[in-house]
Amino acid sequence: MAQETTPPQVARTATLNTNDLGGALILLGTFGAQSNPQALLKLRNGKTETVSRGDSVDGQTVVAIEEGRVALSRNGTAHWLNMPAPNS
Repeated sequence: MAQETTPPQVARTATLNTNDLGGALILLGTFGAQSNPQALLKLRNGKTETVSRGDSVDGQTVVAIEEGRVALSRNGTAHWLNMPAPNS
């Protein structure tokens, strides 16, 4: 799961100084062992948070973490949060 360099779009997003991200969570990266993967998210308030499966963030539950994406669930509905494309 490790990357040698941070994609430019991810670096720009991670260093964005704002308190309003338009209501969106942003996936900055995934890391860790396959048995215990973690993800780094940028929250709507501009803070970052490391999460694992089962954690709650922004009223949603982290149900899966794969390389470059995280599945979040709220009220029985799940969706994938993907990292920005490397060349965007």
